[in-house]
Amino acid sequence: MAQKNALGKGLGAILPDLLTDIDKKPSSATCGIEELQPNRFQPRKNFNDEEQKKLVASIKTSGIIQPIIVRRAAKGYEIIAGERRWRAAQAAGLKDVPIVIRDATDKDSAEISLIENIQREELNPLEEAAAYVTLTENFSLSQEEISTRVGKDRSTIANTMRLLKLSAKVKAALVDKKISAGHARCLLACSSVEEQLAALDAILRKDLNVRETENLIKMIKNLKKQPAGKKRSVRDRFLADLEKSISAKLIAKVQIKGTPKKGAIEIKYNTMEELNRLSGRILDDLD
Repeated sequence: MAQKNALGKGLGAILPDLLTDIDKKPSSATCGIEELQPNRFQPRKNFNDEEQKKLVASIKTSGIIQPIIVRRAAKGYEIIAGERRWRAAQAAGLKDVPIVIRDATDKDSAEISLIENIQREELNPLEEAAAYVTLTENFSLSQEEISTRVGKDRSTIANTMRLLKLSAKVKAALVDKKISAGHARCLLACSSVEEQLAALDAILRKDLNVRETENLIKMIKNLKKQPAGKKRSVRDRFLADLEKSISAKLIAKVQIKGTPKKGAIEIKYNTMEELNRLSGRILDDLD
């Protein structure tokens, strides 16, 4: 599918009725910083990163150059776009901030807040997913409609929303940037929380990339598909568990043939590259 271009055009191209004529507003339009309140639909939760600290330093030096877009609230104004600047202005000690007042519905406010954050790449994948859910559940937007508004393929929207189904530990690793969104999407293929956590442990211990993670998940699935056959003895279960442990460590299919007293370990590979990787891993362990 062709890449959409909405993001590159800016907020005005996506929602022109709301953002037109901003430059015609008087530059002296200001309000007290305490008159503003956060956007109820703000998808971003973390405002304490390094970029925010840089923004605070910039505002201390030069003030706020770009006005904060707001709408009237019961008391004061609710921010539509520019919450980062408002928070940074508070931290910088400003008493007044420039604003542009617009008529906007809840739907407009939720859309603009999401789009602004996506354009600046300020949301982690889970915040972005939660914002998409808000647009679908609260404002009845389809994934295709969201796709048009944010300039991303519908499949990307769907896959991002699915990240909310991950276990809490995997979500935490994603937010902390210990794994990427690509890793997280691989873990969605696991059939249980236990499988997710086992795979996550392997990713973190072995510093697996996304391709290696895909192979690990496929291997886990293939092992589960093997016919159970006759009821295994305690000895057989021990060998089966050992096979899984070695397979996970080497990221390759391993078979143990024989008994705990005598037998052979078979490691399978499909390419020269995989053979080199496996041999390097084994030789390193022997040193």
